[in-house]
Amino acid sequence: MSTFYIANLLEKLPQIPTTRMVHNAICVWMTWDGELDPGVPTMLEDYGGLRMADAYGQALWFFCGDEGLRALGRILVWGKVNPMRLFIEVVPAAMLVGPKFDRSLTMSVELSRQHVSPGETLEVLLHPNLKPQVAMIPGLSLQPVKPTMGLARVAFERLDADTALAYDPGLIWYCVLRPLGDPLSRNTAEGWRNIAEELLDIVERLGVKFTRHEGFLLFELSGIKKLRAWARDTIARIMRLKEEGESGHYWPSVMVAASSKGRTLGKDLPRRLGLDWDQMSPDFPHMSYRTAFLLGGDFVIHEARTLSRGVNIEDWCNVSLARAESSDEAAADEEPQGELAVPLPSALSGGDAKPCFYCGLNNHEPRNCPSKQLMALDSGVWERFGDVDMGSLEALSEGLESALAADFAAESVRLLGGSDAASLYYQSIFETDMPFQLRLLEIVWRSKGKTFPDGLSQLGQREGDFIWGALSALRAGDGENYDALMAEALSKYPRAYQPKSLQGFQALEAGDWTKTVYYWQESGRLCYTALQRGYFHFLEGRAWEIQGDCHRAIAQYRETLRENPKWIEPTYRQGVCLVKMGFIDQGLQYLLPLVAADAPTFHRVMLDPELERGRLQVLGALWRIWNAARDEAKGRQLVLTELSEAVRGRFLDEDPYLAEAASRAEELGKLGKVSNYVAFKRFVAGVDVFEGEVKKAIEAELAAMRARQDRQVEDLRAIQREAAWFPFPAMLREFNRDFNYCATRLNWMRTAKMDEAENFRKSRETMPEVDERIQTLRTRLVTLRVVRDTTFFVMLFGRNFMWMEVASLGLSLIVVPLMVYFFQRYGQGWVAEMMENQKWQLQKGLVVILTIAALALAAINTALTFDSKKRKLFKLAEEGKLPKKKPKKKQPKPAPKAKAATPKK
Repeated sequence: MSTFYIANLLEKLPQIPTTRMVHNAICVWMTWDGELDPGVPTMLEDYGGLRMADAYGQALWFFCGDEGLRALGRILVWGKVNPMRLFIEVVPAAMLVGPKFDRSLTMSVELSRQHVSPGETLEVLLHPNLKPQVAMIPGLSLQPVKPTMGLARVAFERLDADTALAYDPGLIWYCVLRPLGDPLSRNTAEGWRNIAEELLDIVERLGVKFTRHEGFLLFELSGIKKLRAWARDTIARIMRLKEEGESGHYWPSVMVAASSKGRTLGKDLPRRLGLDWDQMSPDFPHMSYRTAFLLGGDFVIHEARTLSRGVNIEDWCNVSLARAESSDEAAADEEPQGELAVPLPSALSGGDAKPCFYCGLNNHEPRNCPSKQLMALDSGVWERFGDVDMGSLEALSEGLESALAADFAAESVRLLGGSDAASLYYQSIFETDMPFQLRLLEIVWRSKGKTFPDGLSQLGQREGDFIWGALSALRAGDGENYDALMAEALSKYPRAYQPKSLQGFQALEAGDWTKTVYYWQESGRLCYTALQRGYFHFLEGRAWEIQGDCHRAIAQYRETLRENPKWIEPTYRQGVCLVKMGFIDQGLQYLLPLVAADAPTFHRVMLDPELERGRLQVLGALWRIWNAARDEAKGRQLVLTELSEAVRGRFLDEDPYLAEAASRAEELGKLGKVSNYVAFKRFVAGVDVFEGEVKKAIEAELAAMRARQDRQVEDLRAIQREAAWFPFPAMLREFNRDFNYCATRLNWMRTAKMDEAENFRKSRETMPEVDERIQTLRTRLVTLRVVRDTTFFVMLFGRNFMWMEVASLGLSLIVVPLMVYFFQRYGQGWVAEMMENQKWQLQKGLVVILTIAALALAAINTALTFDSKKRKLFKLAEEGKLPKKKPKKKQPKPAPKAKAATPKK
C-alpha cells in the first residue's frame, strides 16, 4: 500500500515573498488508493473548495469558510452509499495571496511533516482546533480515535455525519445590475433599454427571476456554477456588443454579485451594500475576492481600489475573462488581448478623502498637497519617463508603497526633488494634473501671450505688489500673512483678476466650492486675453469635476477649447470626465488620439489616478497600442540590423562614417531594448532617420565614386592619347599591362550593380589601386614623353636641316661663279683669277659654313615651332584628320598551271 507525504504537495505551491492578504480557514488533505470517485472533487468545488495542489493519489483543498465542513458531511453521506478507499484530514491553515493574486498555503511545521496510507474505507479526521465550527453545523459529530502513525501528535477526531440531513452549501449571491446614466434622459433611454434587454436575456436563460427598482435590476444566483455561467456569459455578451459598435446594443453598466450571508434580497439592497455606484468600473462584475477565487482560472481578478483597499478576501474586486470570447473566432484570434501591468501605489489612491483638486489623489487634503512645493513647469518629465522600462514599474510601485506608507509628507519632499527612477515615477504622477496647480497660475500671471499653449513661453517679469507674497503664503499654508497681503492686494488692485483668482484657490482649500466658482467667474470677466479667460473656464470645469458634476465640467472644458483650440488639456479632461462617468469607450475616443499625436501622453493616461474607474479598459486599450508599437519596433530592429550590415559591407574600416554609423546603431540598439512606448516610438523614428542618413551617405559615396571613376577614365584617356605617339610600341609591355588593368577595373566598376554591397565595397577597394596604377603610368609617361618629344624634335630638326642644307648647297654652287663674274666685271681680275684658281677650296669652305648655318637655323626653327607643331599634330589626331595609310593591295596569287594530261600508254 502506498504512503503519501503532505510535504510533496506543499512543495508544489508557489513561493510568495510578499503577501497581499492572508486568510485563516480550513485545509483538506485527501489521499486515496486507486481511482478517486469523480463526484468527490465535484462536490468539493460546488461547496466553494479551491484546489491548491494535487499529485498522484493525493490533493490539497482550501475552504475560506465552514462550507468545507458541509462538503465533508455530504461526502460522508455519499461514502456510505458508495464505498471508497479515501483518507481525509481537515486541519487549520492560512491561504497567502500574492500581489498578482497567486495563492499558496502555510500551516504549522508539525502538520507539514505528516504521511499516511489510506485505509480500506472512507475516513475523515478533524483537527481539534476546528471543533467549535463543527458544533455550529447540525448533523455533524465527532468521535475520538486512536493516534495514527505518521500523523501529527494532536488529538484528531473522526468526523461523522447524519445521513438524514442534506448539508446544503449555502452559496448564494445577490446580483445587482445598473446601466449608467439617467433612464429618463432622451440621450440615454434607448441605450438603457437595449442593454437591459441584453443582460436580462442572460438572466432569463439561467432560469432566474429578477426584479426592477429605481433603475436597478436585482436577482439571485444559487451555486457556483450559475454564478460562473452568469459572469462568463455577461462579460462575453458585453464584449461582443462592444465589437459590434454602433450596430450593437452596447451601453455601459455596473454590476455586483454580493454574498447572501447577512443580507436579504430586497429593493433597498443597492443602498445596503454601501457602494459608491458612481465609482465602479462598468462592464465587469464586482464581487469579493473570496467569490472571485471560486470562479476559477477562466477569469482574471482586478483591483477595485475605488471601492476598497483590497487587503482581505471580503474586499471588493472585479473580474474579466482570461480570453475575450467573440462571435467571430478568427477575428478574436487575430486581435491580441492583454493588459499593461502598471500598479499604482495604494498609498496614493487608497484614501477616503475627496480627490485633491491639485493632483487628483485622495490620500490628502488640497491644503496639504505635495504639488504646492513645485515652483516651475517641467515639460521633460514625460520624455525622461520614456527611458524607464515597463518591467521595472511594479518594483518601483512596491518601493513607493512602503516608503510613502511610512511617512507620506517627508517622502513626498524627497521624491519630488530626486532624480532616480522612483522619484521620476512619483513626479510623473503629479505632472499629470499640472494645469490645476499653483505653478501654472504664476505662469498665467506672467504670460504676455494671447492663447495656450504658445503663450506659456512668452513670459514677462513679475508685476504687481502683494499678490506674489500672498501666493507664497498660500503655498506655505501661512493664513495670517495671506489674509494681510490679500487685503492690501485687493485694495490696490480692485479691478485686477490676479487677487480674485488667488482667492478662488484659497476658497477651494477651505472647501467652499461656491466661493471658488464665484471668484474664478469674476476673474474671467476681468481678463483681457483668450489665454486668461480659457484658464479660468478650465479651473471652473475642474471645480465641477471634483464635485462630481462631470456634465458641467465638460461644458466648461469646451468653453476653454473654444478660446484656445490648440491646447490639448481641455480635450484630455473631457476624456477623463467621461471615464469618471463610466463611459470608458467614449472617453478613450478623446484620449487615444492624443496618444497618437504625442507619444508621452501615453504615460500620462497610464499613470493618471483619476482614471481608476475605467483602469481595466484603459490599460487594455493602451496595451493594444503598446503592443503595436512593440511589433513595429521589432520590425525596425531587423531594419537596423540590415542597415548596420549595409554600412559594414560598403564602407572600409578606415572610413570615418563607418565608426559614426556604428556608434549611432549601437545607441539605437540600446534604445530598442527599452520596453517603453515612448522608447519604441523614439526607436522607430530614430531608425527611420538613420535609414535616410545611410541612404544619403551611400548615395553621396556612390556619386563621389562615379566622379572619381570619371576622373580616372579621363586620366586614362589622356595617358592613352600621349602614349599612342610613342614610336617604339614593342617597348611598352609593362606600360600596357598597367593600362589594361586600369581599363578593365574601370569598365567593371562602371557596369557592375552598385546596389550590391559586395560590388560597392570591392569598387571602393579597387579605386585606390587604379589611382596607384594611373600614377605609375604617369611616372612612366614622363619617360615616354621625353622619348616621344625627342624623336619628334629630331624628325622636325632633320626635316628642317635637310631643306636648309639643300638650299645652302644650291646657293654654294651659285655664289662662287657670281663672285668671279662680278670681280672680273668691276676690274678686280686678280681676285677673280685667284678665286678661279681656288674655286674648289672656296666651294668646300662655303659648303661647310652653310652647313653649319643650316644646322643652327634648323635647330632654332625647330625649337621655335616645336610646341605649336606638336599641338597641331595632336589636335588633328584627336579630330581624326590625319591622313591614313592606304592599305597595300594584295597581289592575287597566280593560279596554278594546269598540267597537261599525259596520255596513257
